[in-house]
Amino acid sequence: MFRRLHRFLFGDPLQTRMTEEEVRVLADRAAREAGIDATLSMVGVQCTEGRVMWTANTAIRGSGWSVTVDDATGEVGPVRRWGLR
Repeated sequence: MFRRLHRFLFGDPLQTRMTEEEVRVLADRAAREAGIDATLSMVGVQCTEGRVMWTANTAIRGSGWSVTVDDATGEVGPVRRWGLR
């Protein structure tokens, strides 16, 4: 019953080619290459303009770092700062 309610409220879960662990490895590598001493541990997936994109963020309030990973190609976007700092 809860699965039906969740599916009704949020839709079907996205089908991804990459696993969350693969995204974590790519995001952490991108952070190290950018000279950032932070772990991008908050990982989520969403569909944007028909493309499945992963987003990895630091688990910090107020500001932090973020990077996107394309699920289809594995292409890692730039590491960007977000927040107020």
